Amino acid sequence: MKILQVSSAESWGGGERHVADLTRALVERGHRLHLAVRPASPLRTPLRDLPVTWHELGLRNAADLSSARRLDALIRAEGIEVLHAHVARDYPVCGLAARVAGARFFLTRHHFHPLRSNPLYRWALAGAERLIAVSESVRAKLIEAFPTLAPRVVVIPNWVDLRAAGRVERDQARAHLGIARPLAVGVIGQLTPLKRQDLFIRAARELGNEIEFLIIGEPGPDDADYARRLREAAGHDVRFTGEIGDLPAYLKALDVVVAPSENEAFSLAVAEAMAAGRAVLASRAGGLVEIVEDGITGLLVTPGDVGELTEGLSRLLADETLRARLGAAARERARERFDREHVINRIERLYLT
Repeated sequence: MKILQVSSAESWGGGERHVADLTRALVERGHRLHLAVRPASPLRTPLRDLPVTWHELGLRNAADLSSARRLDALIRAEGIEVLHAHVARDYPVCGLAARVAGARFFLTRHHFHPLRSNPLYRWALAGAERLIAVSESVRAKLIEAFPTLAPRVVVIPNWVDLRAAGRVERDQARAHLGIARPLAVGVIGQLTPLKRQDLFIRAARELGNEIEFLIIGEPGPDDADYARRLREAAGHDVRFTGEIGDLPAYLKALDVVVAPSENEAFSLAVAEAMAAGRAVLASRAGGLVEIVEDGITGLLVTPGDVGELTEGLSRLLADETLRARLGAAARERARERFDREHVINRIERLYLT
């Protein structure tokens, strides 16, 4: 099958990891993959070893008729059967091209923000065979905006490569991340206000210097000022690692993974931490409450409440038995719900039926 994935993203995040790994998996399954991206796409580097056909488009906004015409021509010239869009501003462009050229149109909604319910989006999404939401909370937002499309909205979560998560043993993983203190806690993800790394820093200041606190990730394209403020607030209490290549393999280095976000559509970092058997402390917000069961596979706290965050983290750090129990249950839940092959099977079946 000839499949065209479309993403106008120009920074790396969970949605881009999703597109990259979906592309890799579909190539492994024998499909012919095309990718339509903007010139500065971050997808080229992780997929440089694959036999993927690349197409550079403007993909400037939801009304980019020039990109729609180019997609139409591309679909016809290459015999594209499935067109799959991953960024909101690309949905109308792809919907128009798919409708004119006759390709089957799918989209995935990776974000918790509501989509615009205006005539352009309603017309474009009306042609989608399936609207994939990465969590129930995202599904609810899609149905609220487009109630007539409710029967076509399906929840398919992000996935975890269980072969990779936590495959490096603890001592080696700690050495790789440069961890020397007895316990280590990390918050993982793009440095952006939504992720609330500032709360993590405030909690770290309360919990003493026998613990290594790590902020893992890089700022987004508009978040340089926020990252600077984080570094100023952290002082010597928290270490910034930047991006860490193949991070899921080294998650056993961390005793606790914290996700203090204000909201999340789906947290791939949390799912990977669970798959590695790590204790998780997360906000009771959005898709996080669908991933973590409070007291069973992790602990949940009120978003924005630094007192609860500090108390929960203190409890986990003081109780090795609790960490082990939560981590074991989390690992089993991740295997049940987020196994890579199982989840990608569900997307492939949508394409094939």
